[in-house]
Amino acid sequence: MIDNRLEYQRMYETERKLWWYKILHGKVLSQIRRHFRAMDPELSILDAACGTGGLLWFLVENGYSNVRGFDYSQHAIDFSKERGLNVVFGDLRDVAAFEPGQTFDIITCNDALYFLSDEEIVRALAAFKDRLNRNGLIIINIHAFEAFSGTHDLAVGSSRRFRLAQFEAYSKAAGLKIGYNTYWPFALSLPILLVRQWQNYRIRNKKINVEELDSDVEYPGDAINTVLKAVTQAESAILGKAPFGSSLFMTLRQA
Repeated sequence: MIDNRLEYQRMYETERKLWWYKILHGKVLSQIRRHFRAMDPELSILDAACGTGGLLWFLVENGYSNVRGFDYSQHAIDFSKERGLNVVFGDLRDVAAFEPGQTFDIITCNDALYFLSDEEIVRALAAFKDRLNRNGLIIINIHAFEAFSGTHDLAVGSSRRFRLAQFEAYSKAAGLKIGYNTYWPFALSLPILLVRQWQNYRIRNKKINVEELDSDVEYPGDAINTVLKAVTQAESAILGKAPFGSSLFMTLRQA
């Protein structure tokens, strides 16, 4: 996906309104406010592999001014700069090279670590830990459960999905501990699973050209978008945390 400008353009055009991004960004904001309690607009926030800057802009809108990000893709950086954000080149495989000596209260990393090997994930998490201020917080969202893999994964270059137990091991190796965690969206798991399995069936039977795939990042229209957002918000309010879903959301702290 790094060299696919069209995918970044889709992200840029939809992440301010698509239900999935709005729920994810809300989860991030909720955990920041829960952890730090008092609202502090000067909290230093780094979004590692920030994409086109949707989360950073959301945080700015919610009162946080000391935000910055990095990404490996020049397309992502360009779109982020269109939003007026402080985003530069950076590599998850070499987090220490980004603003050496600078530390942060919050480090977020959403849907990016799947590009790395197990060893590289541990090194990235350890580097995040080293860049945290005292009482700092790491927030991560990642693709979950191989059963949910489909055309989206192929389109964005995702080679695998994860379970909580794997990140528990990564975190322990990096000197971190997982605080809050949940899979999501639980209520939409069955329809998502059916769609992805149908996609895989068509791929196996060569009904889909895997060389010309697009991701699932597409705005479904106001009505459907509103329903999907409402269902997922209700799930979060009722369950708190869920045992299954296509994404895994976590907060991590120094052990």
